[in-house]
Amino acid sequence: MKQNMEAYQWTKKDKRLYWLSMVPFLVVFIGALLLLSTYSPWLAILEVVFYLLTCVFQAACCIGCPYRGKYCPALFGIYFGNILSGILYPKREFDQEFFEKNATAGEIMVLVIAIFPIYWVVKTSWWLLPVYLLLIAAHLVLFMPTQCEKCSYNEICPGGIAWRACSGWLGSRRNEYIDLEK
Repeated sequence: MKQNMEAYQWTKKDKRLYWLSMVPFLVVFIGALLLLSTYSPWLAILEVVFYLLTCVFQAACCIGCPYRGKYCPALFGIYFGNILSGILYPKREFDQEFFEKNATAGEIMVLVIAIFPIYWVVKTSWWLLPVYLLLIAAHLVLFMPTQCEKCSYNEICPGGIAWRACSGWLGSRRNEYIDLEK
């Protein structure tokens, strides 16, 4: 981890873009909860438990982050681990191994949260699946370029690493396309 990390100063525009990116997430998450609750309230409760567990894993990753306890786009912008981190780990120092274990667990839980409702989404109506997946994709497409790009933690955060790989790949593809036009 970088020592004495300089934190990017989030602007009002950054925060507005963050909230814009949250719209598809909120629609898909609340919609999934409502849909799951029609089959069993326990399914919706289980999805909320998965969400809260993911927040705990993210909180462990926030140790050492310059945004801890402040505005933070966090794990795809949908978790509040940066605030929870100060409550659960008020005096803990950054530990790479602890970070990596919790980052991996958090990544797995994000997938669990996204995949868990799919059976019931399809059971309700097959055409809801493309809507569900498009909303998730819309969230990522709106969130990652506006938040991960600027985040001072993007060399460490799994989401930031993914964004940097994607943006590098997209940039190289764009350059190849431009070269073909010449």
